[in-house]
Amino acid sequence: SSTVAAQRTSGANFSMASEAAPLPFDKLLQLLKNYDRSPDGTIGGDEVSKLVQALDTKNFWTQARLQSLVEGFGLAEGRMKLESFARILYDGPEAAVYEVVRADLKKAMISPEWDDGSYAPILIRLAWHSSGTYCPVMGGGSNGATMRHAKEANDPENKYLEHAMALLEPIKAKHPWISYADLWILASYVALETTSGPRIKFTGGRTDAPAEKAVDPGRLPEPEHGLAEGMEVDDEGRLKGWENLAAHVRTIFGRMGFNDREAVALLCGGHVYGRCHPQAGSGYAGAWVENPTMFSNEYAADMVGDKWIAVTHDTVMPDGGQVPQEVRPAPGRRQYIDLSKYEGGDSGDEAEAAPRTVEAYPPGRYKCLSQWVNCREGPDVSSQILGRFLENQELSIVEIKVATEIRGLTERGGWVSIVNSAGKTLWERQGDLTASSLLGRYRAVGSSASVFSEASCAQSVGRLQVGDEFEVDHVVLPGPGGGAIMGRLKGQNAYVLIHSSEGLQCEQVVEGYNEKPRRPLKGQTGHQMMLVSDMVLLWDAAFRQHLEVFAEDEELLKTEFGEAFKKLTELGCSWSQGAA
Repeated sequence: SSTVAAQRTSGANFSMASEAAPLPFDKLLQLLKNYDRSPDGTIGGDEVSKLVQALDTKNFWTQARLQSLVEGFGLAEGRMKLESFARILYDGPEAAVYEVVRADLKKAMISPEWDDGSYAPILIRLAWHSSGTYCPVMGGGSNGATMRHAKEANDPENKYLEHAMALLEPIKAKHPWISYADLWILASYVALETTSGPRIKFTGGRTDAPAEKAVDPGRLPEPEHGLAEGMEVDDEGRLKGWENLAAHVRTIFGRMGFNDREAVALLCGGHVYGRCHPQAGSGYAGAWVENPTMFSNEYAADMVGDKWIAVTHDTVMPDGGQVPQEVRPAPGRRQYIDLSKYEGGDSGDEAEAAPRTVEAYPPGRYKCLSQWVNCREGPDVSSQILGRFLENQELSIVEIKVATEIRGLTERGGWVSIVNSAGKTLWERQGDLTASSLLGRYRAVGSSASVFSEASCAQSVGRLQVGDEFEVDHVVLPGPGGGAIMGRLKGQNAYVLIHSSEGLQCEQVVEGYNEKPRRPLKGQTGHQMMLVSDMVLLWDAAFRQHLEVFAEDEELLKTEFGEAFKKLTELGCSWSQGAA
């Protein structure tokens, strides 16, 4: 049986059972297959549970943990796929059960209804603010998740984080064995991983603390701490009293054991994510960077390389205009906005010669070459942004339009620039459209989503309503002379029109992108802001030397931010450095 094989290999693979060097995963899997006597390459859920419990030397495996493990790893009708079982043995079941939670967190991360289409930034902020209360004398930190309690939740610096906590409640209910404290930190690690940030090794074991352990407001950085009143600035545009604010930032991070370099890394990596909200949130407004759902060193690079101007709600800009709504703080708040972006001008890209014909870029499978590319509602490059695609991501382009840019219509809806106006190639063609890549679930989006008895479009037998969803099990592609893309309705002898000369009639539903219909993202005008507490990294000479290094080296920032964020989120935990 598979269990016998697992017991024979567990001494070399289960970290709980042995210190011996593990087998490579492929050899472990093959060994299990050699001993397997099941008809379908599976192992029973009961067998998995018994083996895991038999090898448990730390009393880790409660019934709730076992249920999460078995249900999360390919269990179907009481049995688990052998490969999933091998993965549990290879990684160790403790790591495996957290991977089950990771999978649910990834599914919850993308939402067209939330800021910039992703919950990742607010989950990173939740972990940061939960951890950033740590004091070696008075406690606090991530071990406790005390922001669940009113005293800490009502800290002005924690506004809007109730949305992050609410998002995680269904996952906590599904996996009741995991503490809120562990769940919040694990969610932030998953958020970083799914947005090209650092992958941080997770260690579980945090517990949830009662209300009397909640932290009083005042331990988190205050964006205007110590500033003089008013809008008086010096010759370099710095608000008066900024030195007090720089000292405050250094004190906050120093209390937690961070030096200047680590503090700058944390701010450069953390504030590349998310945006501020002038009404329901902090009162500040806007995003720090152009794409606030993706790790980069843009925060550092733009702070060093662009011009910045201090503004309030009613500031008159140098050209006589108002502060752009996207970065206009609430009355009484002061922040900086990117004057270089406000003034516009040459992007610095030199135009290149590029083929400007449909024939040079026919429909097909394309791979993204840029770190990220906007997907817009229409072929016009000024149309609203629906989402973004990331480097190395592949998709099907079903239609091409040529104007100032070469634009492609994606199979999941929305248009991307294949070649931009400067002649830079953003997508590389990988080959022709394939029927296999277009199988799956679809949603009717056009008024011409007709149903036909044959793939020839000869006889219409009905029409789908906008919003109707259906499965396609066979796709008919256009011939050399062009034509429509047709999909056969699963289990029926009928075909639906997916794409024609009238455009996309049905969009492919892609997991992690448009399970819910995409809609335009708010606040995508390109304006950027900085808090005054961000700007002190530029003004303070000791902070600035590190800022300039990270502005030039994104990989170095990713490494050092990951190390500092791990340290931050483990402060006060029994296994962390300096733990009592």
